[in-house]
Amino acid sequence: MLFGKKLERYLLCFIFLCALLAMNACGGQADSASDEVSTPVEAKDAFDIGLDHYLDYLIIVNDENKYDFGGEYDWLLQNDIIYVSDVYGEPTPVEKGTNLAFSMLQQSLRDQGIEIGLYSGYRTEEDQQMVYDYYSNLEGWAENNKVAEPGFSEHHTGLLLNIVIWGEDEEGNMAWMTETAERQKTHPEFKKVHEALADFGFIDRYPAGKEEITGVPCEPYEIRFVGSSEVAHTIMDNGLCLEEYVSGK
Repeated sequence: MLFGKKLERYLLCFIFLCALLAMNACGGQADSASDEVSTPVEAKDAFDIGLDHYLDYLIIVNDENKYDFGGEYDWLLQNDIIYVSDVYGEPTPVEKGTNLAFSMLQQSLRDQGIEIGLYSGYRTEEDQQMVYDYYSNLEGWAENNKVAEPGFSEHHTGLLLNIVIWGEDEEGNMAWMTETAERQKTHPEFKKVHEALADFGFIDRYPAGKEEITGVPCEPYEIRFVGSSEVAHTIMDNGLCLEEYVSGK
């Protein structure tokens, strides 16, 4: 009987020791898993949380590249369109990631005492037709400007924004102003706006000197979201237009 009780105690101790070793092993695995999860990852742009990573933020629409209504990009885009208030208080459709980045750009400039606003974003084929008809019939406008025909405007992508800045106009009144070559000379705020664009994934879509490539006259009030501050800086810092960047990739 005594031998049997001793054997029973030994067996109990052995079982307890095995259980303890198993617990320690599990704890080690948990610690390893915890360490793996907490491993730092490369920081992304703050606006990355709003992006649709299935959407091609480098899509190009111009005279040679017609927008594919009903195509894959268009199908994805329709799920990403949201409505925001423009400078006139009207609901304006914009791609959601573009809007988040623009909101961050606005706040950054606001902290510097500069107020920018949105007055045009996503356009349907019908919207662009109305814009085209209006400006095409505006006397003298088409001589120095260009409006894209429906299907050939990057406004269809939801990534192209027309912006204005709040400031003192030529008559001395405070108003929303579109950027022009003359106003660039008298309003240094416009330069600061362009200097801030790339940090938030935006580029000057139709810069001066690139008219033969873009097919559009210089329109500095049209900014384009490209989905990445790194890409935007590569384009802006090297004096490229979007066509040059995409063709050189």
